[in-house]
Amino acid sequence: MEISQLEQFATIVKCGTLSKAAEELFISQPALTRSMQKLEQELGVELFSHGKNKVELNENGKFAYSLAQNVLRDMQNLKEQVRQFDRSRRTISVGSCAPAPLWEIMPTLTSLYPEKRLVSEIKSETELIEGLVSGAYQMIITNGRYENADTCSVFAGSEALLVNIPRLHPLANIKGGVHFADIEKYSVLLYTRTGVWEDIVRREMPAAHIIMQDDRDSFEALKRESALLSFSTELSIRQFGNVDEAIVLPVLDDSAKIDFYCHVLKKNKQILSEFLERYN
Repeated sequence: MEISQLEQFATIVKCGTLSKAAEELFISQPALTRSMQKLEQELGVELFSHGKNKVELNENGKFAYSLAQNVLRDMQNLKEQVRQFDRSRRTISVGSCAPAPLWEIMPTLTSLYPEKRLVSEIKSETELIEGLVSGAYQMIITNGRYENADTCSVFAGSEALLVNIPRLHPLANIKGGVHFADIEKYSVLLYTRTGVWEDIVRREMPAAHIIMQDDRDSFEALKRESALLSFSTELSIRQFGNVDEAIVLPVLDDSAKIDFYCHVLKKNKQILSEFLERYN
């Protein structure tokens, strides 16, 4: 029995007729008929009740179809796991809840593993954890600890939110810092690819008028030239510089500070052992 026979069998069930199934499979109808006859011979039972215009499964066929679906799912999982294993040998894929940790971690990984290809992306915490478990990521970076018996974790630094206030803005006279409640009354410029920071800002300021900008150069230009409030962090200022003439104040709410942690599955610990030792 061949996997292709089970795929053809499932396609017939989905299409309802041999002619439609043959068309979808890009084979002739006689060839498909012979393949199903061979499958029935190998199983030693009939699978179909042949009607005038369509093919229906008999009781044997219905049972065989449920088993075939399981086999095909297992085959797809096998393919994906082998591909992920191959990628893990040649590639280090990192998922992060925010961009800032990647600015230090990716160069560190490059220096430690020059023979590896590195890829990274910003995702939600749910997607990161699912990706780590499935093998899509060799490492994830989350906001806070992810407690799990199958993972090992290391602290990867902190980041605090700042607000950039133009000199002529009504908030320009505030000293020491501001709260989200102070900022919520005004229009705010926010860069799109900020990951968990966008979630925090939207949660803490549900009534705010937030203007999103997905191009970094345009975002920086608007920060410099407009009268809008905008956000940055100590790490983003270090990476991209400060807004000219703007007053930079910390956001004082507890939710405006993030502790980052890197997580690796224990079974993959050896792959990133040098990195984990450096951060421990």
